[in-house]
Amino acid sequence: MKLRIPALLAVLVVALTGCGEGEKQPSSGGSSIKASPSAAHRAIVPDLVGKTYQEAKSQLDSLDYRARIVGADGEQPWQRETVPDESVVIISTSPASGGFSGNEYVDVKVNISEKDFLAGVKAKAAAAAVADAEAGIATRYTYTCGGVGQSREYTTFKDVWVGINYKDGGTACSIEVLGIPLSSKTELLPSEMKLVAAVAAKGVKISTPGSTLERIMNLCAKLDSAYTELATTIESQAESEMALTVCPDAPHAAVLRSTVSNPRIVDGTMIVGQTMEPGTWKTKPGVKGCYWSRNTGGGDIVANDFVDFAPDGVSVIVSSGEGFKSSNCGTWTKIG
Repeated sequence: MKLRIPALLAVLVVALTGCGEGEKQPSSGGSSIKASPSAAHRAIVPDLVGKTYQEAKSQLDSLDYRARIVGADGEQPWQRETVPDESVVIISTSPASGGFSGNEYVDVKVNISEKDFLAGVKAKAAAAAVADAEAGIATRYTYTCGGVGQSREYTTFKDVWVGINYKDGGTACSIEVLGIPLSSKTELLPSEMKLVAAVAAKGVKISTPGSTLERIMNLCAKLDSAYTELATTIESQAESEMALTVCPDAPHAAVLRSTVSNPRIVDGTMIVGQTMEPGTWKTKPGVKGCYWSRNTGGGDIVANDFVDFAPDGVSVIVSSGEGFKSSNCGTWTKIG
């Protein structure tokens, strides 16, 4: 029996040793487990007042915060697709600088509402489009000149001057802007409206700005074959004057200058100060059977005459507010 006890002890030792080679159980202590940081333990919110939104966002990003924009009127946060530019500046934050956020967001109140910002973006885009159009105004129009079978399109009035249609007589060209007749164009560029306004300032009643501009640009491109007979009103004079500011180097500029410096009218009924200028007017020499009359605003005759024959022509002085009627007198030219 004494010999068997050591053997039994050896077996127990081996068994206990084998059990020790199994997987070790974790300690009941918590020192070896790392706890995840709480969302409340974030960085201190920096002072962002006065910074642009882009600067503030960059600084908050580096602190693992997300900027949430609140408009100047305290409205709900801006839509994510709205991207502020350099004009958007921080006026306050929540939490304020030196505080902590209990989540990932810091509300940044900016100097403008989202609605006003978007309106400004739209206005800037429109202004940029106008600037681009103004920059390309030299090629803004398409001039179509010539009759059937000889019609040609030109990009500028200078192209018209060297084209085959310039000296072919006939009517003036038609003008379009992006496929729209200029006379039908309702939205004109600032520089175009400036020309129209200058014509209006001469006392001309503007019915359609696009039509007035079309006549001005046509005076630059090519004159109607009957221009010298048709350019007989204050309107013609004013439009010719504006055309000379656009194309002073036109081959026919001398004709335009003559219209400006020597206003003309033809037979018809005029209102002095509106469709003819006040002053001294004279017919061409040798008129026969010419009748003219000056009338008050109420229709009373101030003066009139029937001229059977005038080798030197007939002269009449008219004043603003009067009516003037001419029959069979031909063309009158202002001489004083």
